[in-house]
Formats: sequence, C-alpha cells, structure tokens
Amino acid sequence: MARLGLQLYTLRDLARQDFLGTIRHVAEIGYEGIEFAGYFGTPARVLKDTLDRHGLLCAGTVVPVPVLEQGLEGAIEYARITASPAVICPWLPEGYRADGGAYRRTAESLNRFGALCRANGLRFLYHIHGYEWQDLSGERGMDILLQRCDPAVVAFQADVYWIEHAGVDSLAFLQQHGARCPYVHFKDMADRASRRGTEVGAGAIDMRGVMRQAKRWQAEWLTVEQEEFSIPPFESVAVSLHNLRRLASEA
Repeated sequence: MARLGLQLYTLRDLARQDFLGTIRHVAEIGYEGIEFAGYFGTPARVLKDTLDRHGLLCAGTVVPVPVLEQGLEGAIEYARITASPAVICPWLPEGYRADGGAYRRTAESLNRFGALCRANGLRFLYHIHGYEWQDLSGERGMDILLQRCDPAVVAFQADVYWIEHAGVDSLAFLQQHGARCPYVHFKDMADRASRRGTEVGAGAIDMRGVMRQAKRWQAEWLTVEQEEFSIPPFESVAVSLHNLRRLASEA
C-alpha cells in the first residue's frame, strides 16, 4: 500500500530555522513520512530518533550529483542509519545533459550509482525534472535514460508538475512507464498560463488520474512537493495531505 509523504524542500525556509521542530509539525499534520533534501548538519542518529519519536518514516534521501560522484558511500551510510529506503538523484548539472552523448554517459553513471545502492539494500531513483524532453538534434534525454538505465538498479521518480511543465502529458507518461516509477511527486500548478505552484488537487493537473495510475502500478511513496504559496506553508501542506487522502480513497 502506498504511503503519503512530504518532500521537506517544500518547507525549506522553516526547516532552516528549526529543522527538528518542522519535522514534529509535519508529523502533527499527519504525513506518514518525509523525503529529505538536506539535513542542516543533523547527525543521522539524531534524525532517526526524531523520526521514531514522532512516528514518521524516512521516505527517501536526496543526494546531488557531486555527492553521488564523490561521497556516495557516506550518503548510503546516512540513509542506512535513518532507515531510508532510497537514494534519489534530484537534478543533472548541465554537463550531464548537454547532448545525447552526455545523456548516454549519465545513464552509465546512474547505473553505477544504482548498483552500489542496490548492493547496500537501497533503491536508487532518478527524479524527472522536465528538461529531459528537450530536443537534442533529433533525440531526447528522457528516451536515452529510459533505454539505457538498467531497470534492475535505476528507477524513476515521476514529478508530474515538471513533466507537465515540459509540455508532456503526465498521465500518458505514467500509463506507459508507471512500472518504472515507484515514487511519484504530487506537485500541482494553479493554471497552465502562470504554472504557479498550488496545493495538490487545487490546480490544473489531473491529480485524480495521476492517483489512478500510481495505484495501478503500485507506487510505494506518493509525495507532496510545493515551491510557491498563497497561504502559510504549514496550512498549505495540510490541505495537500487532505486532498491526497481523498484522491487515494476515490481511486
């Protein structure tokens, strides 16, 4: 059964001021887990104790490419202590996506990272960010990644906002590739003109359809993320969780 999580980047300003207090508040709102994008210097065992005390799970550990290249072993150890199920690559520097050749080399690197994670009992995912559909002299990075990333060691985290931002139908993508997307970021846009972020289920993306596809493919984590707010952030993520629960019950 899929779990409902929050990417803490959503509350990054609050977390920067009071990391452990923000975690406590997320638990009080009712999320099952948190996906982390940084720890603000918090030791892994302190974070694990905090999660346990508040009945939360670690939903994943975001690790940028420079750390994947130079410090993956340390990131894996942190993930192991916090009982994170996965390491997630969130973004590709421009040199990793400059052209088709760069994407082919990137796929090889992702396979290497994924193999090391798998050897340590962790899942490895690449977070889709939309630029993968840019035309590169007749080929697209997303096609290269799908073709060349080994499904045994590299999965994908589908971020439906960024997929739609790229002009791609997120439902069509999930219908075709949902089996390779065990994690889904539920991130909505208020309208397609402004593409401003809003609460899950309150915007232009067909979140009901996304939920159906996520359930069809037995996604493991359904994770809220938002970067822009018209109401206080804690209120916003509470609305998103309410709507996400409703969508899950209706799907």
